[in-house]
Amino acid sequence: MKGACLITLLLLTWQSKAQTKKAAVNYLGIQDALSLQKNTYQLAWSSHPESSFFKQEYLAAGDDFPNYNKMLSIDFAVTESNIDQLVAAKMRELEQLKRPDLDVKFEILVNSVSGEKILDCLITQTAPNDKNSLAERDIFRFKTIKAKSGQRGIILLAASTRKYGKEIKPFLAKLKTEKQILIAEVAKFPMPEPNISKQF
Repeated sequence: MKGACLITLLLLTWQSKAQTKKAAVNYLGIQDALSLQKNTYQLAWSSHPESSFFKQEYLAAGDDFPNYNKMLSIDFAVTESNIDQLVAAKMRELEQLKRPDLDVKFEILVNSVSGEKILDCLITQTAPNDKNSLAERDIFRFKTIKAKSGQRGIILLAASTRKYGKEIKPFLAKLKTEKQILIAEVAKFPMPEPNISKQF
């Protein structure tokens, strides 16, 4: 992560960066627990690799890194970049992920009233041993905000769901009929308002 540009830092969500067991620090000064679709997620990992970038990851009960089932993440970047720039960067990143054993599909949804954008992404990785295959659905919601602590920037909410091995086919089949449900939940999720301490 060292030396990565701000846009890359904000957008690297596929495959969690939570590699250590250090206690998570609530850099953003937001809730330690978040709720989405009747699931409660607890703050499990955080990072502040750049002075202008903060990342916090939340896991559902019983989950752990790296093989989680459900995760929410909140990223906040103090930046002059606009949403279109960050979405375009994310799309390029996703295109670069593609390879014979890794399929990536995505679409962009725009809220014409608020200017927010949602990127709905499905990543499937096929492994020689089926139990090591992976399907990951990520929904990214981008919003320009002013933090309670005064900083202006972009906040990114990401809702990630993973299935492994034999769970993948029924997950993909269910997704065909229930795709819009999680998008709607993410779209109406009350975005946290960062209140960043001066010590950070």
